[in-house]
Amino acid sequence: MYLSRDKSFYRLILGIALPIAAANILTFSISMMDSLMVGLLGEVQISGVASANRFFFIFSIILYGITGGSNVLIAQYWGKQEPEAIHKILSIMYRIVLGLVSIFFVIAQLVPEKVISIFATDPEVIREGASYLRAVAWGYPLFAVTNATVIILRAVRTVHISNYIYSASLAINALGNWMLIFGRLGAPRLRVVGAAYATVLARVAEFVIMLIFLWKFEDKLHIRLPKMKGINPLMLQSYLANCLPVIANEAIWVTGSTVVSMIVGRLGTNVIAASNVEGIVWQLVTVGLFGLQNATSVIVGNAIGAGEQHKLTEYTRTLITLGLLVGVLASSLMLLLRPVIGLFYPSFDQATLEIARQLMLNGSMVMTFQALNFVCLMGILRGGGDLRFVLIFDVVFLWLLSIPLGLAAAFWWQWSPRFVLLALRTDEIIKALVSIWRVRSGAWVRDVTINTRES
Repeated sequence: MYLSRDKSFYRLILGIALPIAAANILTFSISMMDSLMVGLLGEVQISGVASANRFFFIFSIILYGITGGSNVLIAQYWGKQEPEAIHKILSIMYRIVLGLVSIFFVIAQLVPEKVISIFATDPEVIREGASYLRAVAWGYPLFAVTNATVIILRAVRTVHISNYIYSASLAINALGNWMLIFGRLGAPRLRVVGAAYATVLARVAEFVIMLIFLWKFEDKLHIRLPKMKGINPLMLQSYLANCLPVIANEAIWVTGSTVVSMIVGRLGTNVIAASNVEGIVWQLVTVGLFGLQNATSVIVGNAIGAGEQHKLTEYTRTLITLGLLVGVLASSLMLLLRPVIGLFYPSFDQATLEIARQLMLNGSMVMTFQALNFVCLMGILRGGGDLRFVLIFDVVFLWLLSIPLGLAAAFWWQWSPRFVLLALRTDEIIKALVSIWRVRSGAWVRDVTINTRES
């Protein structure tokens, strides 16, 4: 373990990581509130919403791949202080984002039942999930643009705006859920569809706040529509070369994650509900890790862009140590929450809550390894431009180890749900060890920018 003595480095980490962690807490609060309120309707309803949110999860992960790949380039160009190049990247990125959201919106409107049936077999769960999905998809375009903008602003160390956006979203979503799920203050009692409409209202608020911020307060990138006109051919070539591996990485990974969800969906409605509970707790305990991961990617990318590679050894050794410490803290927090999780889901039967506790124990066992992967894979290696290695590495372990082992555990060996889901996470351990080796090798440092005067 190694910790730098440079106090300014820790101020830099905290300046980026803490606002992002705070934003993640707000995002978690929104998910937790939805889960608790819909959970009061019953396990079928929460399973339907959880299944619909798996579709949104696929969409958001691919979106993250687009913005994450863009961030690698933007962070390095910001280190070089070349905002014109960043505008060319944004012109490409926003077009791809709008194309992606159009596809997912159309699918959600035309075949929601078929989407939900991928993740669940219970007809009631499919019916509830389809009604929720068709309504909530109206917020997808607003979410896509807002979230993409929030993420790319992080590459230039503008991080506080997300807290304002998600604070407003939390308040509007909470009030909307209370009114529309249960029919309060004269509103119709719409149950799960009411939760969807409340989410759409929150997306509208997020989008409006982002527009106001960009127009009145953002002073680094000066994002304006006239600057987004046209696509520069050389920049497009550079963008595709560096972003496609990230997009492919997330798309292939989320395909594997979908297979995992299909396995879970065939273990029973109570397992779906319990898995949703564990997922909500996982979001809570990993808020610090997401903040550290984003800070790592930005710091590494900026340093490479600024030609400060000599600082990377000290930076990366310290960041790995911090990842380990935060991972241990997250694991401990998940263990502390296990005994009291039933207090938040009074409508769940004891069998479902016991499965949730078992899954939380699984999560605590692999959390430290996941933390190292957050920092090494998604932070250091991706931020350093080692995109193809991350793609190959992630895909190989997911498809050749985790998924085959999970399928065998579920359908061949017929293990209990706890051990099936533990088998699906075994790749985290090996990935952590290999990713640390890759970071220590130094072979991952790549300047992925081009000479913008030629483009």
